[in-house]
Amino acid sequence: MIASAPPSSSLFRRVLRNMALRIGVVALIVTAISYYYSYWRFQEEALVNLGKYIAARSQLESEPFLQAETNTKRLRDEFVRRLSHLGDTDPAPQFHSLLNQERDGMWRVRLERDDFEHQATVALLPSAKLTPDFMRQVLVGFQLASEYGPAFRSRYYDTFIDLNISDGSIMFLPDLNYARNGSVADFAYDLETELGATPARNPERKTFWTGIYFDKQAVQWMVSVVTPIDYLGRYVGGAGQDVLLDELIERTNSISIPGTHNFIVSRSGDLIAHPARASQIREAGGAYNLLRVEDPEVRGMYQAALSATPAHPFVEAPDGSAWLGVAQIKGANWLFVSVYPKRLLTEKAAIAASMVLLLGVVALLLELGVMAWTLKHDVALPLRRLKGAIGALAEGRRSPDLDVHRADELGDVARTFDGMASTIEEHRHNLEGLVEARTQELAVRNLELEAANLRLTQLNEEKNELLTIAAHDLKNPVASIQGMTHLIVGKLGEWSHERVEDRLLGIVKLSERMQRILGNLLDINALEAGQYHLRPEQVSLDAVCSELAAYWENRLGEKQQLCIYTPSGLMVQADRQALWQVLDNLISNASKYAPHQTTIRVEAIVIGERVQVRVSDQGPGIAPHEMERLFRKFSRLSAVPTGGEHTTGLGLSIVKRLVEAMQGKVGCESVLGHGATFYIDLPLARPAA
Repeated sequence: MIASAPPSSSLFRRVLRNMALRIGVVALIVTAISYYYSYWRFQEEALVNLGKYIAARSQLESEPFLQAETNTKRLRDEFVRRLSHLGDTDPAPQFHSLLNQERDGMWRVRLERDDFEHQATVALLPSAKLTPDFMRQVLVGFQLASEYGPAFRSRYYDTFIDLNISDGSIMFLPDLNYARNGSVADFAYDLETELGATPARNPERKTFWTGIYFDKQAVQWMVSVVTPIDYLGRYVGGAGQDVLLDELIERTNSISIPGTHNFIVSRSGDLIAHPARASQIREAGGAYNLLRVEDPEVRGMYQAALSATPAHPFVEAPDGSAWLGVAQIKGANWLFVSVYPKRLLTEKAAIAASMVLLLGVVALLLELGVMAWTLKHDVALPLRRLKGAIGALAEGRRSPDLDVHRADELGDVARTFDGMASTIEEHRHNLEGLVEARTQELAVRNLELEAANLRLTQLNEEKNELLTIAAHDLKNPVASIQGMTHLIVGKLGEWSHERVEDRLLGIVKLSERMQRILGNLLDINALEAGQYHLRPEQVSLDAVCSELAAYWENRLGEKQQLCIYTPSGLMVQADRQALWQVLDNLISNASKYAPHQTTIRVEAIVIGERVQVRVSDQGPGIAPHEMERLFRKFSRLSAVPTGGEHTTGLGLSIVKRLVEAMQGKVGCESVLGHGATFYIDLPLARPAA
């Protein structure tokens, strides 16, 4: 006999190596897909959040500017209305009682009436022509600034009205006496706020904003808004307010989405706020224009931001390193820009992909370990033993090492080979007949098994729901019984007779609980299957309820509860055992949820040709939204048993089915926090005359 050569490779190692390579490739592919998916998903979420953020910031930062425009327009309208109301009245007496001309030639509020902290100040140039119209304008402006200025002060630095460019300056500013704090030359200088209101500079007569500037007296950054004032088609002056920007700049520089930064720029390129350019803006006196300075990074972002629209507020930075969320600050017509670096997205995506890869490697190692162990013990070793048995058979002997006890394919092979080895000589001549007979037998068996399997499938679907609740609710008592039993066995020689008896009583209670669970399951199954047969008869309510009260007396005593039944002498048409079970479940339910030392009342009343039996408790009651689930199978509500009792959620379902089977109705009346009353409605039975 020629000896077989040893195999050139191991099936075990080859299968394990191939599976490792395939799983590794799949893990790498999944990691790459996860990275790109995570990146785009994070980007989508980030842009949604960024859109909400810039919209909220736009609304927040626009509000003071829009309100300032509204304020100046209101001042203009009220100025025109009051000036029109004065008509041609002589203003001189009131004018001279309020103002006088001082040594420098300036007209100011008289010292005895000068209260700049509570009313406006007035500064009129010596060259101003004191015509009646001009004096009336001064008086109206003084009244408006004194009345409106204090109301606006909580949000705005000052409120002012300029008349005829520089001829008259009226201002409410309680921080300093504006009129007495400047010289003739100071007031004669034409400011941007004064010139911008003239028809020559502002033919459309629109409200306008100045550029930002640093006020040395206020020591704060601010910007001014002015609304031109015309009367009867003639230029009069302008009404304005100064808006402080320090809080806006501080919010812009310090409040942002983590990892991002914000900046504000005007459409003309003036950088208003930037966390890294604050010193440059201060050195330029607020005139840090990105089109005129060497700042390619911020200039590129500014130019990209100009292409954003309300419908498409997101644009990429010129170098592609960040997303720019752009929203308009209304009123001032500035752009609020939030810079979201793309590295935040790549970092998040990399972390997500790393986790996927790490989990994939861990899973790969676990799978390879399990597969190696399985292949070795379930395939390699049985094949090695089978190979030895084949060699032994070739030598004319049988091997005792076959895995005939296994219930899988290798076990079948081993058993088949073992049977073949023992009968090969005596059964060789009729092997074909046996194979044919066995084939026919298997075919018949297969048909029988298919029919049985179909029936089992149907039965399995019917029992699954019951087995689920049974497995869950029987697990704890079975485990407790097992634990108590092991504890009694281990401590039998140490514990006293009373302690052992106490533990055994605990096992009895757990057994009774299991019996109640199984009884409920069997009852609900019998009711659903139509196998619960009722025998209606005339039943005395007094007899059944008295027996129940006596039956429950000791059980209720554990919680110091009392069951009171009021005899009625009524008879009902019902199945006595079913009625007992219904009332027993209702009293059990009342006892479970009622506090200790309370009373359960059972009473019966006649309503027409029917009898209503009512069981009332003093428990927590039932919430209105839980009423519709009260009688459903396996339904468990929010109320908790007061004595730690167990509940399967089947008791009330069984009650409902039994009562309906006896041609009755069941219901509940409850006010949350004030107990519950369950009632059943059954046909009244008249005693035979």
